[in-house]
Amino acid sequence: MNEKQVLDVGCGGSKVGGAIGIDRFDLSGVDVVHDLNIMPWPFEAESFDSIIFSHSISHLNDICKIMNECHRLLKPGGLIEIVAPHFSSDNFHTDPTHTFSMGYRSMYYFVFNVEFGYTYMDDSKLFQLINNTLSFREARTSWREKPKFNFARIIGIETFANRFPRLYEKYLVSLFPLSEVYFVLKKTE
Repeated sequence: MNEKQVLDVGCGGSKVGGAIGIDRFDLSGVDVVHDLNIMPWPFEAESFDSIIFSHSISHLNDICKIMNECHRLLKPGGLIEIVAPHFSSDNFHTDPTHTFSMGYRSMYYFVFNVEFGYTYMDDSKLFQLINNTLSFREARTSWREKPKFNFARIIGIETFANRFPRLYEKYLVSLFPLSEVYFVLKKTE
């Protein structure tokens, strides 16, 4: 049985277990040292079943180039998982190396299966949006064994934010800032 090939982009010193880690810094756990703002990345096309961005995508310069590179690297049916600080997160504003912020609809520009007026990619390279979630603490992902305690999830405000994300981000996020936004995208067959 073949093991799934996972690429952990911008893994730093905390690479996801079993993944190939790529980062611009030569840290413990990094398998490939490469400036992620320079394309193409040093891998063959369709090399990976999954690509993970765990708080790394917001540090890169050009999201359009990054998404095109992910499309090149993913096998058909492959997944991208992105966890990033939400635009209202104090963590986003604290880190001076963040280059752009993300909200609930940020990946809508790269997918074909949501009603949205714009795309930034060739139609043949659009992804399918599988999931997008707002979180007040830690989003549930494939690589996190157990997210941290989340009071907002328990009392239901996180459910409300995800049920009415546009309303929440427009009117309520300044009162109750979010921590993370999570996306899962699939490269179509």
